[in-house]
Amino acid sequence: MLAGKFFFARLIRSALIAMLLSSLLPAAVHASPETESAVYDKQRPKIGLVLSGGGARGFAHIGVLKKIEQLNIPIDVVVGTSMGSIIGGLYAIGLTPDEIEKGVQGIDWTVVFNDYARREFRSFRRKLDDQRFSPKRIGVTSEGLRLSPGLVDGQQIELALDRLAYPGFHITDFDKLRLPYRAIATDIETGDAVILGKGNIAKAMRASMSIPGALPPIKYEGKLLVDGGIGNNVPINVAREMGADIVIVVDVSAPLATQDELQTSLGITKQLTAILTRRVADQQLDTLSASDVLIIPGREDLSSSSFTEHDELIQAGLDSAVEATGLLSSLSVSDTDYAKYKTGLPVVVRRQPIIDFIEIDNQTRLDDEILELMIEQKTGEALDVGQLERDLSIIYGLDLSSSVVYDLVERDGKTGLVVYVRDRPWAPSYLQLNLSLRSEFDTGSAANFNMIYTNPTINSLGGEFRAGAGIGSEPRLTLMLYQPLDKQRKYYINGSTGFSSYIFPEANTSNDVESMLRFHRTYIGVAAGRIFNRETALQISLFRTTGDTRTLVGQAPTGDTNFDEGGYQLTLMHDSLNNVDFPNSGYQGRLSWRANREDLGADLDYDQLHLSLGVAATWGKNTLFGRTIVETTLDENAPENALFRRGGFFELSGFLNRQLAGQHFGVLEAALYRRLGNVTLLPIYAGFTVETGNAWNDRDEISFDNSVLAGSVFVGADTFLGPLYLAYGINDSNASTLYLYLGRRWAPD
Repeated sequence: MLAGKFFFARLIRSALIAMLLSSLLPAAVHASPETESAVYDKQRPKIGLVLSGGGARGFAHIGVLKKIEQLNIPIDVVVGTSMGSIIGGLYAIGLTPDEIEKGVQGIDWTVVFNDYARREFRSFRRKLDDQRFSPKRIGVTSEGLRLSPGLVDGQQIELALDRLAYPGFHITDFDKLRLPYRAIATDIETGDAVILGKGNIAKAMRASMSIPGALPPIKYEGKLLVDGGIGNNVPINVAREMGADIVIVVDVSAPLATQDELQTSLGITKQLTAILTRRVADQQLDTLSASDVLIIPGREDLSSSSFTEHDELIQAGLDSAVEATGLLSSLSVSDTDYAKYKTGLPVVVRRQPIIDFIEIDNQTRLDDEILELMIEQKTGEALDVGQLERDLSIIYGLDLSSSVVYDLVERDGKTGLVVYVRDRPWAPSYLQLNLSLRSEFDTGSAANFNMIYTNPTINSLGGEFRAGAGIGSEPRLTLMLYQPLDKQRKYYINGSTGFSSYIFPEANTSNDVESMLRFHRTYIGVAAGRIFNRETALQISLFRTTGDTRTLVGQAPTGDTNFDEGGYQLTLMHDSLNNVDFPNSGYQGRLSWRANREDLGADLDYDQLHLSLGVAATWGKNTLFGRTIVETTLDENAPENALFRRGGFFELSGFLNRQLAGQHFGVLEAALYRRLGNVTLLPIYAGFTVETGNAWNDRDEISFDNSVLAGSVFVGADTFLGPLYLAYGINDSNASTLYLYLGRRWAPD
């Protein structure tokens, strides 16, 4: 209704402008084209473009810009808030609407608000952590425990903004851009709107869209800035102050929800934020005059979080601008005048600047040279944005900083690349939590709460100290030191000590559980290794273990026993899965030879081999994950404590966890699952598995005829504590089980 409130007044305004221009024509009949342009420019009202915030709905701004250019409307100043600051800033730099659209389409919006480096960029050390612990963490500082200031640190969104805006990085005064520009943020301390008119334009955009609670605030000239929508979501007054006589306002604010839609605490919180934003916005909209143009794009069915629907939202913006063509046309100029307007604007975009020098602004404890070795960009060559993003992602994948971003600077006529490796003041060291829950409804349940403390930089090479503990059904304690040996961080040594335990059932030939036992081990070990390309590692280790077997329920066939293990192990590991819980691409493999030797403290000599390999492939929302595990004792002489103990969900479903035991074990399985969508931000999957294999004591018994055929159906959710499964497993060995699992199932032991 507000858009139509000024309709008739605008028609009158258009007629008056036309009469004014007509009255000027006689004086211009004998003038040169240059004089005509000068007369026109003197008479032409100054037009400001005001783009509101609205999350993903802000993609509609691109469609409006397309129509503005089609109608030859000269824009003189641009002001934007939140997503409006991004689209407006890119336009002010000099990117065309089509270039902005292409840039938006080139961003993977499913991961851009993810706090973590993609697994292909994570260090191998951190990939091993993925197999055991949630990436969520609690900071440990000298002042106590701290949580992240945002749900995410904003690394991915900053890289995306840098990728779009780097052609204008060399301009730090926003009045000197192709179009004068302002971004609006909010001082979180006072609640006042803050007008950003200088500095790094990508940082200004990032500050303008720092959604409280989701993205950390940005420090700027002593102020802590958050999303500008709180302070001024429709900054018409700022455009007026910049000299705009007429404003074109595009308001993409999300509509307020109805009572029926307010059924959750998250929905109510969003509504409260929208109300606060709406009140200030309405005050600004009340200042519109009959000469201004207000455009409110449609598609109320698409929310502020519909980032993957950018094409539909861009079209919605174009459609709304087409509907407003009658009002916009009064601001159009001739092709000749529009061409002169365009050529009169400064050209500031630099697509591939030549880099004359490179600097690392390193706020972490890591040696500067380690970071320098990770930057492939060479001086004297054009900036390769794609390669630079990859390099920064690898640095961020070390998991030592809050973000890794870059800037282009001008010094003495030279262009420099400055890489900022920011510290993580809220978590210089940190705690990670893990809750594992296993409920096999036929026999009961087991639960463990695990916590691990990590100090990731005890020295400049990135030495790491770690202490972990677990309480519950399977208690454990570990202390570990990990030390890279070179600045490329390829070679390392580590040492560990602690104790661990796990429980397992003993079943008869009819799969009836007769007893429950516990293995308890106290261990010490040292290892050395070599890492290849963050995906593969080769490690040799020495170990010494003492332990015992304890009967918990029933009567064990061998009774309680003590044992000693000692020897060496050679392990080759590979991990290129894109996700450790519900992977849809990549490989994971492990090959190891474990040799127990009496000379090194073992009860007897025996050798065991382990091979596991998994691969994932995806089409649409469907994923096929295939895996095989093969384990063998070469001389079939492993003692009770060293038998391969397998079975359970995803390892011959239908059996209980670790129900099967033998000198040899093998399984071949395939899992097909489909992503159904999200429930309260949690990805939900459903699928099934087909599995075959068994445990054997005699190599001559190994055959498909002597294998078990098993399968399961499951529903899973990717939670912040790890994957949660509800499943039913069955096999042709007269065993079936209903499972409730919280914990990783694909990760190798």
